[in-house]
Amino acid sequence: MTNTSHRTAAELFDISDEHLRGRVSLKWTNVDPDVLPAWVAEMDVHLAPAITETLQAALARHDAGYPGSGESVTAAFCAFAQDYWDWIVDPEHVTIHVDAATAAAKLMREYAGPDRKVMIMPPVYNRFYDWLAGSGVQPLEVPLTDLAHGGFFDLAGIEAGLQAGTKVILLCNPHNPLGRVFSKHELNALAQLAERYDAVVLSDEIHAPLVYHGVDYAPWLTVSDAARKTGIALHTATKSWNFAGLKCGIAVRSATGPWPQALDPKTTLTDAGFWGILATEAAFSRSRDWLDTVRSHFQSQTELLTELLAEHLPGVTFHPPKASFLAWLDFRDTDLTEEPADFFLREARVALSPGNSFGTVGAGRVRLNMGTSTERLERIIVAMGKAWSSR
Repeated sequence: MTNTSHRTAAELFDISDEHLRGRVSLKWTNVDPDVLPAWVAEMDVHLAPAITETLQAALARHDAGYPGSGESVTAAFCAFAQDYWDWIVDPEHVTIHVDAATAAAKLMREYAGPDRKVMIMPPVYNRFYDWLAGSGVQPLEVPLTDLAHGGFFDLAGIEAGLQAGTKVILLCNPHNPLGRVFSKHELNALAQLAERYDAVVLSDEIHAPLVYHGVDYAPWLTVSDAARKTGIALHTATKSWNFAGLKCGIAVRSATGPWPQALDPKTTLTDAGFWGILATEAAFSRSRDWLDTVRSHFQSQTELLTELLAEHLPGVTFHPPKASFLAWLDFRDTDLTEEPADFFLREARVALSPGNSFGTVGAGRVRLNMGTSTERLERIIVAMGKAWSSR
């Protein structure tokens, strides 16, 4: 649970625009030099010291081969799950994969019914649509309800889809882009339906380490017997510790739940990224102080964003998230007549994720990435506000 050095949030996120534009990863390279990026889910943050030291040590050893074992990363994840979520995970029920997307794809192909459909609940992580297309299955959209208050399961719509024969539900909890953390009661209601109709729930929980302090979070396999009988949980450290380019995903099953025997853990392990495995072990076991600082920062960013929106973008609806660094902004009750992401890229030189990429219910909305410094978040919203008032 220790780091070699501990920095404040201000220090962790104190990175200049010039430095960030020198990076060659996606967020800053896929926009023009005068654009402030607030789109793809990468953070503008210094990596945790234990992660950089682990990778530097591997480089010094010239150690860049195939993964030799998953035991250390499995042990680190199991200890983290118990300490943070009171979830006792059997290491025998953990498998290592390239990433959550690859694991989900294999599982969807295995369990999709004759209709070859997978139920999703938009607005939802836009890459889900890519996951489904790559798996040869089709989305069955059952949109969340009452987005102004955070978003809720449409249980009647979910049951209708299950009655019609859909056999897989792809859940996102904590939710991307809403930052919603579903309660144990809500999740159990979904689990009861899945059990009743013999469906499998694939629970994407990759934002779970970034649940805010004081917020109760229930991993799917801790919810109820029905959840354990129906579900498989997908985890990763790559999102919460900001090393998405180092591939390592984790799938967790239960003793009573589904799992395809043909999915060989030895093969899925060697498919994963060796340095991703090393970084994941360092994250879960030795980078917790870093994580806790970052979680606090995003909680503060949420409060700041609420104030900035009221001042600079009046009329925009925003329900504060309970996890991660993403904000869902609704412009539908304003007089803006074009898609907000297009308007703000052209007029404010701010890049946002267009809401319609998260499902058709996302029209008139955007996802904003607040995983940056307080100063840069203020610049982003001020720039948007100037364009807003000048339109």
